[in-house]
Amino acid sequence: MGFNYIADVIFINNFDSSYNVFLKTGTCDYCSKNSLVVHRKYSGELICTNCFTKRIEKNIYQTISKYKMLKPKDKIVVGISGGKDSLSLLYNLKQIQANSYHSNPIIAITIDEGIRDYRSNSTKNAIEFCKQHKIEHKIISFKEKTGKTLDEIVELKKRASKNTYACNFCATLRRRILNETAKNLGADVLAMGHNLTDIAETYLMNILFKRFKLIAKQYLFKEENKEIKKYFVRRITPLMKIPEEEIFLYANLKKINYYPSHCPYREEDPILRKRVLEFIQECKKFSPEIEFNLLNGFLETSEIFSKHYIQESYNSCKKCGYPCGKINICLYCKYLSEFFI
Repeated sequence: MGFNYIADVIFINNFDSSYNVFLKTGTCDYCSKNSLVVHRKYSGELICTNCFTKRIEKNIYQTISKYKMLKPKDKIVVGISGGKDSLSLLYNLKQIQANSYHSNPIIAITIDEGIRDYRSNSTKNAIEFCKQHKIEHKIISFKEKTGKTLDEIVELKKRASKNTYACNFCATLRRRILNETAKNLGADVLAMGHNLTDIAETYLMNILFKRFKLIAKQYLFKEENKEIKKYFVRRITPLMKIPEEEIFLYANLKKINYYPSHCPYREEDPILRKRVLEFIQECKKFSPEIEFNLLNGFLETSEIFSKHYIQESYNSCKKCGYPCGKINICLYCKYLSEFFI
């Protein structure tokens, strides 16, 4: 699929020369076609738009295969927001499921945090996509699970002595609700649309905070703990080797109707994750391969740390029973007790 209409190339203006990929005219390194090509700065490749989409899809398939993310009869649940990453992932898993794995029908889950003028809009894209591709779609809200929307939580926390950003609450609540919903649906795996940029960003954050045990737990080939498995659905990230800007380009080339905006809280709050991302983006101007270096660093150190850190005993949350480390109440229940009673 290429660019046939002027409307198709409008989004090119969103590309910045500092990005790892940009578009120009040239000869494709794969099919020798002279046309509009994608220039990957980190590899020097020139790829026509048709070969580009095929190689993105091959990358996803090979990542799933190499890291043994799926088994033939796995029941796959996909977390979708309506954005470019999650819808691109869902599109590809649907194709892979139909052509290769022949697993149970995929189910998509959208978590509605209750963010005014944002989540309701992006959810429309998710609903439309699932209807178009005949995918079962469930929408679960913070309101129905906790009694409050994220907007209401933010208003409540403004009165608290400890000022915690919206992203802190959202990450904990969203993660638990996603996991519980997938578990209740009988999922074997929960697929998430985290791309290379997300993985690099998270890994660097964990290094900065010396979260070596957490990195150890993220080792992709770690042996599954039977007790932990009772509570958590295994997560997979098939987009982990694809930079964010390539997913952006891929979604536009495939004409996936996604919601383009980021969460307003992430844009407003001065959270460290946002600053780490800005640092990585600045580094990419001088070292286009930096995200791949961070990914390889994660893959190597997670294996080393997984052998170094012996699995320790953990407490079970007195309220919900979930594993909660050395404390007695998990963070999810702690938040509920602080703000929802």
